Amino acid sequence: MQKLNSIFLRTFIISTGVLVLSLCVFILPGVAQETAHLNPEVAYLQYPILLGMYATAIPFFYALYETLKMIAIIERESIFSIRLEQGLNYIKYCAYVILVLYISGFLLLDYTNALPPLVAVIGIVIILITILVATGAAFLKYVLIKSRLNVN
Repeated sequence: MQKLNSIFLRTFIISTGVLVLSLCVFILPGVAQETAHLNPEVAYLQYPILLGMYATAIPFFYALYETLKMIAIIERESIFSIRLEQGLNYIKYCAYVILVLYISGFLLLDYTNALPPLVAVIGIVIILITILVATGAAFLKYVLIKSRLNVN
């Protein structure tokens, strides 16, 4: 049963990565181009926004990679491995980088009066999810450290 859960979790993580990569490669450039075409007054922001979106994808994919590594560590070793704490730290830092990039992008778009309501809502949802991921990683690290100290 544990192996089945691990396979399901890996499949979900890899599927999420493939979906986000597909969005970055196929959907995002077309949406940016169409948005620039429909709103010529903010067309100059097309490439900076695309660059910002791609910049947030880098820590996202690294966090997925760290998650896959952590699953492998849990399968091979103990749940109290120090490498799990390091992986959770990396995930937390990736979430912080994504937060900084999205908040900076929001400030830039707001400063240029180019922040449509739909983009604002989607961005706020992404920011909230990222805050949850960072908080969850920090909490899990705390629990791992506390439980490791109680075991020893």
